[in-house]
Amino acid sequence: MRTRRGVLFTAAVTTVIAAATWVGRAWPDPSPSGPLRVAVTEADIEAIVTAVGGEDVATFHLFRGCILRADLEVRAEVEQQLASAEAILWTGFFNESRAVQAWLDALPAERRSKLQTPAWIDVSHGVKRVNVPVSACDGYLELQYMPGDPFFWLNPENGAVIARNVVEGLSQLRPARRAYYEANAEAFTRDLERRIEGWKAELATLAGLKVFSAQCGWQNLSHLGGPHFMACRKNPGQLRPPEELAAQLAPMGLDVIIVDPNTPAGYAEAFRSATTAEVVVIPSSIADIPGARTYPALFDTIVDTLLDTAAGKRSAVPAGGAP
Repeated sequence: MRTRRGVLFTAAVTTVIAAATWVGRAWPDPSPSGPLRVAVTEADIEAIVTAVGGEDVATFHLFRGCILRADLEVRAEVEQQLASAEAILWTGFFNESRAVQAWLDALPAERRSKLQTPAWIDVSHGVKRVNVPVSACDGYLELQYMPGDPFFWLNPENGAVIARNVVEGLSQLRPARRAYYEANAEAFTRDLERRIEGWKAELATLAGLKVFSAQCGWQNLSHLGGPHFMACRKNPGQLRPPEELAAQLAPMGLDVIIVDPNTPAGYAEAFRSATTAEVVVIPSSIADIPGARTYPALFDTIVDTLLDTAAGKRSAVPAGGAP
């Protein structure tokens, strides 16, 4: 009889091997002129690729919403662009490569054989991680979660590291343009460092604020100080049922509960009914922020919304004490 551990290990290895059928091939000869056609798995990382690549890249992102979900799929509207992509920039998270491989496998064999092989560029090298496991209670941990939380870009201090990885990847495709990419990355990093100091100062005013997030990845923001971010899941990417989770949160004395635009409406309703926390919708990606195009726009929105929410809670408390 096969053990659960054996089944999961086999599944993990199968995922790696399947991804390698595309990921492991030789890099293509890029087009000699015009922008590189670059697929990026996440909209927020796409913004960094655009900042570094400048006029040399034409980008699009493959996924929208939580990358942990089992039914992650390439967005239908970019399938044609993916078919001609010269590079795919990804987070190194196997669920992304699995979804791309699933798209590839679904193509007719004749069409699949005519596709050029894109270069795969992993932007996660050297980033700071949260929730990195040191052991597994049941003696097994799924391979893709071993590095820790895959949402590392939600810590803006990782932005400069991601930009450096983009420089290395694009320079492999166009070596003569390395200086251009390095200059863009340096400008991006200087601006980001200045903004990070501002966000830290603003978040410091929210020190001690207890914040629960129904969306993954928010604990990465803890590197900036300020609020204490919490999350609770049975399995990665899977929330408990709304009423069950709300009952669990009720006695915790939370100040704010964050829900994402993609969180089912039933959760916000349950949180408002069962807790005294302020329930607020905050996007965790610029893909869900109308008009947002830059990486810093994500954190401007997050910080501003948290500040406004905290200010609203304080103004609602009567001078004599708690409401």
